[in-house]
Amino acid sequence: MKHYHLMGIGGISMSGLARILRKDGHRVSGCDSQLSDLTRSLEREGIQVSQGHSPAHLEGVDVLVASTAIKDSEPELAVAQTLGIPVWRRIQVVAEILKGGFSLGVTGSHGKTSTTSMLASIFIAAQSDPTVLLGAELGLIGGSAKVGSGRYRIAEVDESDPLFRFLELDVAVITNLEADHVSPDGQARPNYHASLEALQEAMQSFASRARHVIYNGEPRWRLLEELTQGCPRSSFGLSGGDCHAAHIQLEPFGSRFELVWQGQSLGPVRLQVPGEHNISNALAASAAALVAGVPFQAIQEGLFRYTGASRRFEKVGELNGALIVDDYAHNATKLQALLKAARNTGLRVRAVFQPHRFGRSEQEWPLYAEALELSDEALILDVYSAEESPLTLSSAQIAGRIVEHLQTRGHPARYDSWERILQHLRQTATQGDLILTIGAGSVSRLGRQLAAEQEAV
Repeated sequence: MKHYHLMGIGGISMSGLARILRKDGHRVSGCDSQLSDLTRSLEREGIQVSQGHSPAHLEGVDVLVASTAIKDSEPELAVAQTLGIPVWRRIQVVAEILKGGFSLGVTGSHGKTSTTSMLASIFIAAQSDPTVLLGAELGLIGGSAKVGSGRYRIAEVDESDPLFRFLELDVAVITNLEADHVSPDGQARPNYHASLEALQEAMQSFASRARHVIYNGEPRWRLLEELTQGCPRSSFGLSGGDCHAAHIQLEPFGSRFELVWQGQSLGPVRLQVPGEHNISNALAASAAALVAGVPFQAIQEGLFRYTGASRRFEKVGELNGALIVDDYAHNATKLQALLKAARNTGLRVRAVFQPHRFGRSEQEWPLYAEALELSDEALILDVYSAEESPLTLSSAQIAGRIVEHLQTRGHPARYDSWERILQHLRQTATQGDLILTIGAGSVSRLGRQLAAEQEAV
């Protein structure tokens, strides 16, 4: 038994690692700059959590675990290195957990969480009792992590961590790849690769270490064909590939299609999550499960059981008859896929969008604006900085440019404060509206606040 101490333990991913290490019999403690409901939940499970970072936390620690967002200069981390305490990054712990069985890892710029969640649902339906690590909470497993007794280990793999390239998996899934988490100034830093070429090289290394690669074969992602060249591999795609969909029927809050594997139709699949992007996620999960030997019946059942992970088109309540849905979409491709699915509901789409990180938002604001044309009304909040400083554009300038783009095309849009947007929605929400709170920051609280006010009436 070892004593693991996790810095940033209040994060959704790190908290999942803490739970698995605890259930594996290790002593676990941690710290975070802010305490939260998540950290209090960990404490109730016997995991000691301290507020703030301090070298005093290192007493008796065998391994210090820190996310890539924590700099080497942080005193707690620096002292650990001086004392000779091994310092592991989060993904090194993930690697150790995955080594314990038949491993499946999902990475890519979009769809990681949903695809990994679908895989978990499939393997649970197959009664294989998998161990699961997610970057979001999934009701099916009661959180972001599940410790199973079976041989399968399933993990969401964050491509923003340069160390992901060293994972060795039985089945590696690559959903797609674009210039997300790429530094705008060419300087490598936590959560950013120095360049798109550096990210592509890391992805190629990740693929080369896997026993089998599942990759997106759609023409839009043709780069993946090149990056996985020479690897044992299978492709997936809406319109073609080793695993593809036939006879697609989009529904307001789901879809139906025939699952085709290596030229053979296996049977019908029904999803309870909307949009073509979720069909693509389901195809990726299906291909990985088929390569691992899971029968189609379990795939069919697992995909139907999946009703979404936390903050993935999550229905959080109503306001004056309007449906409130929360989604994590924080880059332009995710935003466009979300709004396309939202339009298919037939409801009036009112998008409350909170741009995430200054580095990303300064590069992508024109694409945000283009995607938001799919909404019926766009309400823009300040950038959620995630502790980044503005580069050349302020929060107001980024939001202002998005609004100007939309308004010049006759599209209802406004940039405003949190409270004024809340007030606007309270006064105008009505039956037939779909209020979407969108972004990776704090915006999810806004929709939940509106829903709680409705419940209190």
